[in-house]
Amino acid sequence: MVHVKKVEIFGFKSFGFKNTIVDFEPGLVSISGPNGSGKSNILDAITFALGENRPKVMRAPNLRALMHDVEGSTRRGPKMARTSVHFDNTDRKIPVDSDIVTITREMNDKGDNIYYLNKKKVIRSKVLDLMEIANAGLNQINNVQQGTVTRISEMTSEEKRIVIEDLIGLSAFDEKKKEAEKQLTDADHKLEIAMAKMGEVKKRIDELEEERNKKLRYDLLERELNRYRAISAASNLKTIQSEKSSKEKTLNSLNSEIKHLEEERASVRKDASEIRTQKTKFMDEVNAFNKSKSEIETKLSYERRKFDESDSLIKTSTNQNSVRQLIHLMKEQNLYERKKMKRCENNLT
Repeated sequence: MVHVKKVEIFGFKSFGFKNTIVDFEPGLVSISGPNGSGKSNILDAITFALGENRPKVMRAPNLRALMHDVEGSTRRGPKMARTSVHFDNTDRKIPVDSDIVTITREMNDKGDNIYYLNKKKVIRSKVLDLMEIANAGLNQINNVQQGTVTRISEMTSEEKRIVIEDLIGLSAFDEKKKEAEKQLTDADHKLEIAMAKMGEVKKRIDELEEERNKKLRYDLLERELNRYRAISAASNLKTIQSEKSSKEKTLNSLNSEIKHLEEERASVRKDASEIRTQKTKFMDEVNAFNKSKSEIETKLSYERRKFDESDSLIKTSTNQNSVRQLIHLMKEQNLYERKKMKRCENNLT
């Protein structure tokens, strides 16, 4: 038979923020003490650990009031309430493969609760189901609060029957049956909704299938069109490449011709430059010739004038020998000037 071996209490109701351990032995255990010493709080701690969420059952206005607050704001560290119940499970009444099953519940100052089964986090429903299987659940009369015996003695036959059913676990099965029936009704309702949705879904599936077929046909036509486009593009590419090759040959020929013409133009420019140089040189020589010619003509004019003057003197002179000598000198000078002019003309030619 499942029984409690030990209870650990921390920060719960009258128990302060230090771990308090209460050991229990099989059989009848009595806890005595003066009024207000916290005897009933031990039972409340067990009830709290097993998942009770009704604060009135644990004689509190709300769950937050279950937390010890005597030390107030002077306490350092986390403020929380924690209770742990250790069950003897050597007979495996609780379906857990362990001789000791420890159920722990923690509640922080924000009211958030965490449950542990043998130090592993679990949900509250898991704890409730395990206790129901072991006939140690909250719905059964396993913890008798103050005034419960008096209320049982005053119950009617129907109320006693309900209590007896709670003790043997029939009420739990009835509740589960009602819950199952409710779930079945909800499932039937959901099934009707699902069937209605199935009709809409089937209609939508037919529409999607038609769209799919259109899409497949479109994809097929698009692939064929792309294939024809690829063939056309390949043919056009081949034509373009052929034209490109022809134009490249023409371009190479034109480039070669342009290069040849540029070479000829460079040669012509070189010849023109040489001709301009020769022309400049020739013009310089012509200018020099003209200058020399002008000088010679000037001298010749001067000499002719002298000759005329001398001739006039000859006519008037009485000394015949002097005249002859003068004529001889003038002839020699005139001959010299002619030879000099002849040399200049030869140099120019």
